[in-house]
Amino acid sequence: MSDLLERTKSHSFKEFTIFKGIIEGALQAFKQRFCIMDEIHWKSFYSSMYDLLGDSTNTILKKIGEDFGRKLFPAVQDKSETDPQTTFLFIIRNLEKLGWGAFWNAKIDEVSNKIVVEVHNSVEAYNEGIPSCYHVNGILKGIAKGVLGEDIIIRETKCTAKGDSNCEFVIGSKEVVPKPYNAETMGKLADIVQELKKTIKSSVELFATTDGVPILAPDLPEGLDPTLWGAIVSFLLAGGKSSSEAVNNGSLKEIIINSEQGTIVATQCTKDTLIAAVVGPATSAGLAGLAMKKARDKIIELLK
Repeated sequence: MSDLLERTKSHSFKEFTIFKGIIEGALQAFKQRFCIMDEIHWKSFYSSMYDLLGDSTNTILKKIGEDFGRKLFPAVQDKSETDPQTTFLFIIRNLEKLGWGAFWNAKIDEVSNKIVVEVHNSVEAYNEGIPSCYHVNGILKGIAKGVLGEDIIIRETKCTAKGDSNCEFVIGSKEVVPKPYNAETMGKLADIVQELKKTIKSSVELFATTDGVPILAPDLPEGLDPTLWGAIVSFLLAGGKSSSEAVNNGSLKEIIINSEQGTIVATQCTKDTLIAAVVGPATSAGLAGLAMKKARDKIIELLK
């Protein structure tokens, strides 16, 4: 363990030979072709996506990062033949060398099954421009699954883009990761979601961030991943908003998708949150829309 991690301390770009994108040298676990993206390129990449896809851009960046992390972890572990904790630390130290930020004070708590990581000088976090570390968020979640298992969530509890001195990520089960709101507010939000369910007799409900991170997703059908459900709703709302603006149709109120088995209704609440539900064919789209508006107004009042 110590030898592998000690090797990362001596890594520097002076050790690398770069020819047509092939990097060889100290980072043997990453020996493959690289494409280097400078800050202007990265910001342009993000802003171009955001112009088309809105907040669902953040969902895409997290998904790409998570998929990358999930594939990277076993590749590094198999090559280095190390335990999961050492592999995690090795990867974040090398991500630091590749310019994603300085990953400090990584704490892996095997008792509570939780990981906390500070990220300083994140390539994504700017006081102006990119508002949060979405791609790094995804990478950390992907590699953390190799340590903690599949059933985990990640929350960025601090971000320099929001005025904090550094970014901080907490990874673990929903029981150990801090909630976005206090217990009283979470209880009131749960009551609003349950009232919506009772009114429209919905089979699936979701309260999430606009980039698709579930906050409340009670009683989901077996096999339905709340993170995937949140991402899909985020895409739907972003697409509806872009479509409405493109034809000068005013601000988007909600989206209603009618299917053979029922109707999906979703609407944005505050700037950072959304709510969605799936109702059966016995509930009219009009009733679902009115109930959704009532729930949205209550959430806006609660979170203002």
